[in-house]
Amino acid sequence: MGDNMREVELTIQLLDELDEVTKNVEEQGYELIQKYYIKDYYMIHKSVDLGLNNYSILKKCLLIREVKTDSTYKYLIYKNKEYDNNGKILSQNKVKINIDSISEVKKILELVDFHTLIEIENNSLVYKKDNIEFTIQKITDPKGLYIEMEANEEELKEKDDEIVKEVLKNKLNSLNLKTTGDYEVKKAFISLNKRRG
Repeated sequence: MGDNMREVELTIQLLDELDEVTKNVEEQGYELIQKYYIKDYYMIHKSVDLGLNNYSILKKCLLIREVKTDSTYKYLIYKNKEYDNNGKILSQNKVKINIDSISEVKKILELVDFHTLIEIENNSLVYKKDNIEFTIQKITDPKGLYIEMEANEEELKEKDDEIVKEVLKNKLNSLNLKTTGDYEVKKAFISLNKRRG
């Protein structure tokens, strides 16, 4: 059985170039601890009405994910996100299982009328200092630079997601980076909006 995990995370979009951002965080004492590449295929059943809003569409997607570090990992993922009327994430968890072959899983899903809705690729750099860890994501489409920060085990002991988000927000603000000011940037939404024109 796959993992089922509660997650609390924030994502911000950065306005500076990658080299400027990495220089800035390294001068603050953050250390690069990992690099990896991710490719996500958002698969959706052809019966889903693509005229629905983004929330309803993405809720119906399965994700096939390839992660390349020293090794390559492949997963089938379902992200269950609950939103309020303003699009704010109220809660999220995901179910993730290991798979052997992306092409075989895609083939099986296509046999039952799923197709690839969007693909998102990113090159990630993980930085850490003390109890603060975050990932800088350089995404090819939607082209942009983002930081994603997830709550750690200690922070998740707090049951109220909103309180956890405030802790993460303060950590992100402490980095003093130029951002759009939105703490819950949804990369899949941006990509979906581009696809829909």
